[in-house]
Amino acid sequence: MSGIILAAIAGLLTPQAAPHPSTQALYTAPAIRPFEPGPDFGLEIAEGDVESAPHRAPLTAPVTVDAYDGAYEVTPTDAQAAYEQGVDSAEIRADQTAGPMDGGWRLVDADGRTLYDLVLMDSGSGAAEGGWRNARDSGAAVFDGGTLTLEGAGEVTLERSRNGWSGRLTVGGEARPVTLTPAD
Repeated sequence: MSGIILAAIAGLLTPQAAPHPSTQALYTAPAIRPFEPGPDFGLEIAEGDVESAPHRAPLTAPVTVDAYDGAYEVTPTDAQAAYEQGVDSAEIRADQTAGPMDGGWRLVDADGRTLYDLVLMDSGSGAAEGGWRNARDSGAAVFDGGTLTLEGAGEVTLERSRNGWSGRLTVGGEARPVTLTPAD
């Protein structure tokens, strides 16, 4: 019995690694809200329209690939079309406010080998934040206008170039030329 108690106490006294401090800021609500339909969305009848059945009847049985000719989809209702339009509009507004670093990026060396894949969120003001990954590891990434910090992997000093950004990746005091281009 005393062996179990001794093992429990030893487990409590074993030093534990502290959680890794993150460079990421806490979540804040976006400046432009996503499309959120009101409580009466889809219940109102479109002006000049009357209640009617869809143009095509819904399918009652599966259609085989060989028999499919594209004419089996039901025409979207006014509510479905309005919702899609609202989502598209919210996406366009979000894209208009995004900064130049928003999206997916690829960091390649002088030989064209991919070193890191990155995804950054650039709100248009302040630092762009996101993450990086490669075949072995991943972590947070922060771009402050001239320096891209890859948490746990190094730092890249960047300057604008013809097809993206070019600069030098420094890892452990060793620097090499790299190019940052938009991901496909």
